[in-house]
Amino acid sequence: MKNIAVFAIALVIGLSAPSHAAAADVTTGVPIVTRLVKLYLEREAAFATAVRAGDAAAIGQFLTDDFELRTGARAARPIPRADFVATLVRTRDPGGEVASMAVHDLGNAAIVSFTQGSRSGVTFVVDVWRQQGSDWKLAIRYASPAGSETYPIPGAGPGEPEIPKKY
Repeated sequence: MKNIAVFAIALVIGLSAPSHAAAADVTTGVPIVTRLVKLYLEREAAFATAVRAGDAAAIGQFLTDDFELRTGARAARPIPRADFVATLVRTRDPGGEVASMAVHDLGNAAIVSFTQGSRSGVTFVVDVWRQQGSDWKLAIRYASPAGSETYPIPGAGPGEPEIPKKY
């Protein structure tokens, strides 16, 4: 009976002690992603795989028929789907590593923003994904070079309080 009591106490202490693996994750600074961020990171990775393969048909499966790319330098002149796909097939460059992703779920659409770093610099991307049946397709991509943190909009400058995210 004494051995069972000692075993039970040891078990309780062992189960209530913090895990070294969990503590290590906290100290490494590895970000914890939400379910939606994980889902769209996977979609962006699958899209990048199709681009690296130079497979126009696979790339097209990710895009709506009316897809367009918009950039800050050509705000009034969107790049049509066919030109976007042709460029991706030719270059096989998906744009670099995705980081700092945020997802806003709007029901039948999702707004996904992130940065992509590459040798040519960092790009800020906003993707509009639209639900079509049971699939989600990329409808619009906005992409421009990431700039400085100062921006000529009231409330967007340095020293302004950070607005907490809604998850």
